[in-house]
Amino acid sequence: MTDGLGMLSIKMFLSLLLMLGLIYALYFIMKRLKIGPLTGSRPASMRLLGTLNLAPKRGIALVEVCDQWFVIGIGSENVSLISKVERPEEGTAPCNISPAPGGNVFQSILENIGLSGKSSGSKMEK
Repeated sequence: MTDGLGMLSIKMFLSLLLMLGLIYALYFIMKRLKIGPLTGSRPASMRLLGTLNLAPKRGIALVEVCDQWFVIGIGSENVSLISKVERPEEGTAPCNISPAPGGNVFQSILENIGLSGKSSGSKMEK
């Protein structure tokens, strides 16, 4: 009777391995074919458009959330909203804005919306 018990336990173990193999194969196939909730791709509801570093752990970022643009301040321990910006027309996207002399495109966007940074400090003036 011990031979029968040993064979049953081996069959059960092999059945378990077969089931785990099938589950892994289905997961891999669904992920590869991008079917169902395993695709990993979600609609981009938030997008980082650009950043400007002000200090080692501080900066300003331009973020698009659901077709709205926000200028946010990023600190070492917090994130705060500085301003809500009107999204420009498609023809005047940030890529088409020429950088300010000695600056970058993000700094030009800030100047165009009425925010400009002082080069001596990290405070913004409106």
